[in-house]
Amino acid sequence: MEETNMLLRFISTAALTVALIANSAAARAEYPERPISYILHVSPGGATDIMARKLATVLEKTLGVPLPVENKAGGRGAAQLADLKKAKPDGYTIGAVTSTHIGAFNQTLKQYDVDSFDWIARLVNEPYLVVVRNDSKLKTMKDLVDAANAKPGSVVMAGFVRGSGGHFAWEIMAKAANLESNKVRWVPFDSVGDAVTSVLGGHAEVAIAYVDLVKNHVAAGNMRVIGVMADERVPQLPDAPTLAEQGYKADTSWQQMRGVIGPKGMPDSVKAKLADAIKQALETPDMKAYINESSLVPAFLGPKEFAEYAKQQDVLTKQWMQSLSLER
Repeated sequence: MEETNMLLRFISTAALTVALIANSAAARAEYPERPISYILHVSPGGATDIMARKLATVLEKTLGVPLPVENKAGGRGAAQLADLKKAKPDGYTIGAVTSTHIGAFNQTLKQYDVDSFDWIARLVNEPYLVVVRNDSKLKTMKDLVDAANAKPGSVVMAGFVRGSGGHFAWEIMAKAANLESNKVRWVPFDSVGDAVTSVLGGHAEVAIAYVDLVKNHVAAGNMRVIGVMADERVPQLPDAPTLAEQGYKADTSWQQMRGVIGPKGMPDSVKAKLADAIKQALETPDMKAYINESSLVPAFLGPKEFAEYAKQQDVLTKQWMQSLSLER
């Protein structure tokens, strides 16, 4: 009798153990079960913030849980990255990422690098443009190159801070044109919008900018795009020629990027589920309309491909930092 009771207790314990393991596995399979924090490095109201909030709204429907957006602006991402770094890698904390982060890893935020985080999905790209006022004597990229060679320093180019993506974009363009970049006087501004304003006001002749910032000025006849650093013309500016069309084969992979990252060590299954949900979200009518209206270029990459892309961009960033003596 005693042996029978012991056997029954053993069977009961074993069954309970199996049930607990099964329940635990089922729980893991049901990710996500609670809200996912989406941390941004920017203040509310900007382009990155608006896109993140739109994406979060669509993802809530796909994933079935809220995605509250938190703005942690400051230090080119320092506040945001500190929160991401200390978060559990369980998929319940994610963050926005742009090319600015990779630049900061090599300047002001050297405590991090591209291997400090998991790269979940690239969303879109924004090609860099060379713009002038409509009444400028510079009609083409060749005009710009010729003017710089004829009188070094006479052409003033406005852009974001030195070491930014736009600054490196100009260096890449100059290299493609066999032009010493310092023959054009680079003037840094606090934002690309300020750089565009300086051209409109006649304080600089040229600016490195994005489509969304200049398309209305172009449509109004106030500005002209003399070069697009992309493989194809952008739909919003069909008359603006690419650099390649003008004989300048610049590295068009260098574009302003927006994506999603997370804490290091996230399970592959969680990253895959997030990436799949993001891909689905980007293909919805609402997101497609937003991307088109914002003059962005769809450029989805999954976790593996996005991580490889980030490493390639990091290598290129380091090379430019070293060549321009911008390392800190």
